[in-house]
Amino acid sequence: MATDPAHSAASPEFGSPEPVSPKSVSPEPGSPEFVYLGVSKRSRLLTLADLDAVAQSLAAGSLAVLPTETGPMLAAMATSESAVRAAFAAKGRDPGLVMHVACASLSMARRYGHLDERATALLGAFTPGPLSVVVPQTGALPDGLVTVDGTVGIRVPDNPATLQVISAVGVPLTATSVNLSGQPGTSIDAAALRALHWPPVGRVYVVVDDDAVAYSAPSTLVRLTGPEPEILRPGPVTAEMLREYW
Repeated sequence: MATDPAHSAASPEFGSPEPVSPKSVSPEPGSPEFVYLGVSKRSRLLTLADLDAVAQSLAAGSLAVLPTETGPMLAAMATSESAVRAAFAAKGRDPGLVMHVACASLSMARRYGHLDERATALLGAFTPGPLSVVVPQTGALPDGLVTVDGTVGIRVPDNPATLQVISAVGVPLTATSVNLSGQPGTSIDAAALRALHWPPVGRVYVVVDDDAVAYSAPSTLVRLTGPEPEILRPGPVTAEMLREYW
């Protein structure tokens, strides 16, 4: 059994040429093997080998746990209905409660959501960061799982390694907390992760960034589909901050 995953994949020191070796926690019956990958202390990025492994796993329909500024994120390829359904199953989440998606850039966000001037201004000013916007969707995502009533929730996480993974996959990933539905967010140690209802996959990559979390609250959620912006969930980006861009 591996040691505490938060420390088992120790990141290299500033300027160190040594690669980060992945550490895994042996699977138990009904649970996948959790492979913990550390990030560089200097760049907070994954090595290219680790990045390729995570991206290929996600592209094949598996799940991953990625760091964000508001806590760990359960990631699935948002363009794959089967992968998104696996994320719903892992959380025990009602399929009617759609998941938001994480993009790596404004250009990616524009492929999946119609960004008007307000959405472009808000995402441009406050992301990467703890802001999610609900905008009209373009039809490029599975309907009823990550879109509802013609809309999609989009965020751009403030974490270098997570943006690196999304860019490598080339499409948005699900942006949902790592927890059973209706329960508080969990940690990324193997015992806590095993509480989720993982699909029959052999391996789940868990990216470890000890400096990732900057906020204790979820991202601010703003709906931009009506004549006036509507704050659906208060969060780190306050109403006063947002109004400067409305």
